[in-house]
Amino acid sequence: MRKGADRVRFIFRNYLLRWTGFMEVFLSFLLILSVVIAAAGLVLNLYGLTQKLNDTGYFQKFLGSTMALIIALELIKMILRDTISSTIEVLLIAISRKLIVSEGNTLDFLIGIIAIAFLFLIRKYLFVSEFSTDSGIVVSAAMPVAEAEKLLRRVLPRHAHTVGGVVAQIAGEENRKLKEGEVYTVNGLKVRINRMENGIIEVVEFLTGGEKEG
Repeated sequence: MRKGADRVRFIFRNYLLRWTGFMEVFLSFLLILSVVIAAAGLVLNLYGLTQKLNDTGYFQKFLGSTMALIIALELIKMILRDTISSTIEVLLIAISRKLIVSEGNTLDFLIGIIAIAFLFLIRKYLFVSEFSTDSGIVVSAAMPVAEAEKLLRRVLPRHAHTVGGVVAQIAGEENRKLKEGEVYTVNGLKVRINRMENGIIEVVEFLTGGEKEG
């Protein structure tokens, strides 16, 4: 009974995630339209720039507007990619814009430099490619098999380079259709497809709670 309820909850959650993904794409489309319109305004401002060659304040304003559009484009990429890396890239550009365009004091500049340094440290040392849940370990389907073996301390088939490729291979050998929520057995480990996009496996979960195959 509980397993049936868990499956319904899992399917319902995935439908909500899919619809929020559609909304993100729609909002990204609106944002890119606004960037195109604003960029057209920047082109018109180029004429004013030629008339005020000695006005550094006008150039600073022009530079700030340009950087804002770049941040908007990076924000669109962050929304569509949905990765920690793209989020940090947006933060790096936003802080860099603040440092380049603003006329803050030395302390503000130092704080900005420290913030950028921390972001680079996070990017290098604190990235996580997996996380644990009550039912198992969730990983990206793009995770290399060798990395998954270190994580799980188990030997996995090497007939594919990624975890998603292994699951797809197992499904093909068993003549099963790839589907969200389906559970497959890989060398004694149960693996569930948590998310798919356009027929491609995006996220899988190594189950440790003893779920049965679908």
